Amino acid sequence: MSLFDWLLVGHLLGDWIFQNDWMAKHKQACLVNRAIALHCAIYTAIQWGVLRLVAPELPLGPLAGFAALLFATHWAIDAGDLAGRWIRVFHQTDALFMRIMVDQVLHVAVLAGLTALFLS
Repeated sequence: MSLFDWLLVGHLLGDWIFQNDWMAKHKQACLVNRAIALHCAIYTAIQWGVLRLVAPELPLGPLAGFAALLFATHWAIDAGDLAGRWIRVFHQTDALFMRIMVDQVLHVAVLAGLTALFLS
């Protein structure tokens, strides 16, 4: 598997498996709160762990830059309700499935961009 494939697995773990109900319900309560902070910290730690396991040769400088921007962008997408904003701007249906899909596409696009920028 490629490095990006492993990061997709890390994404699924961090954004789905290790996000509990409390985090999901409260991460958009306000821009800065414990739920979003914990969710983003766990998500980033999982991705850091994935990278250290599958690519231990990566220099810490690019890895730290990747992790910092991954944390910040994940926070912005989730706490800023970017999926909801996208849906309103482009007049898409506000169905839960659409919100989830837009959210996931935003996260995966950012993950791809950061991987290309820092890790390739």
